[in-house]
Amino acid sequence: MSSFFTADFVALVIRVGTPLMFCSMSAYVAALAGIPNIAVEGIMLFGALFGVYFSALFSSAWLGLLGVIGVGVVLALVLAFFTMKMKADPIMIGIALNLFATDFSVWLLLVWTGSKGTTANLPSKVLPTVDIPFIKDIPVLGTILSGHYLLTYVCIILAILLAILVYRTPFGLHMQACGLDAHAADSVGIKVDRVRLIAVIMSGIFAALGGAYLSMGYLSIFSNNMTASRGWIGIAAQAVGGGNFLIVTLTTGVFAIAQGIVSKLALTALPSDLINTIPYVCVLIGLIGLSIKEYRKRRAR
Repeated sequence: MSSFFTADFVALVIRVGTPLMFCSMSAYVAALAGIPNIAVEGIMLFGALFGVYFSALFSSAWLGLLGVIGVGVVLALVLAFFTMKMKADPIMIGIALNLFATDFSVWLLLVWTGSKGTTANLPSKVLPTVDIPFIKDIPVLGTILSGHYLLTYVCIILAILLAILVYRTPFGLHMQACGLDAHAADSVGIKVDRVRLIAVIMSGIFAALGGAYLSMGYLSIFSNNMTASRGWIGIAAQAVGGGNFLIVTLTTGVFAIAQGIVSKLALTALPSDLINTIPYVCVLIGLIGLSIKEYRKRRAR
């Protein structure tokens, strides 16, 4: 138990929590504007695959990251087209994109590498780690805050900017209005489709960056189904927090701690299949708590 109360464990939680936070932000910003993005898992998977492929193709991690953002935007536009233009059910479109990403990524992996397992034979690039001056030399604090991959700090900055956008800008209020009642928002002059389109594009970029973190930071390769349901965990965090970004963030933190515990216990003799269920048990508990909360609200009316 003492290993769970160390600076190294906190740093581990930050590392494993980064992709979860990207997924939570992706689900949150889309749902806030009234377009649930169930395709977070699929977009994340494509982000992880194309990040490796583009970085190998152009021999540059930065161009690979740019390609990841482009993939996130394209997939977000697909989601927006079917949900906003064709008036399809966003849940069904999201499920379709997830299924498509799961199978198509395996096919692309086979075409590009001749393997259905990993991209180990692709000369892909890895995004750098960042050592923060002065802080890196401070005991404990340096271990916790310094030395993480670049996208970890990008995630933190984006989370702060997203909170400011939602709670301190007119556009954030417009997103909330569109999510609460699109017809009422339209009646007061808010361009609902434009607001929702921007929100969905932001959602796609967040999810794709979460995938890039996995294959260009946390690991240096893409492997089949490497997202391991992280997208669904992000969706669950959004469901628990609803429109409150602080609660979404705290819930994501709880799930990240559970994931960190899994990483620590994986080094022990405990059964790995049992250990790997810990984050999903936490998700289940969170959703049960959400259900109880909603039930009490209905009873109070």
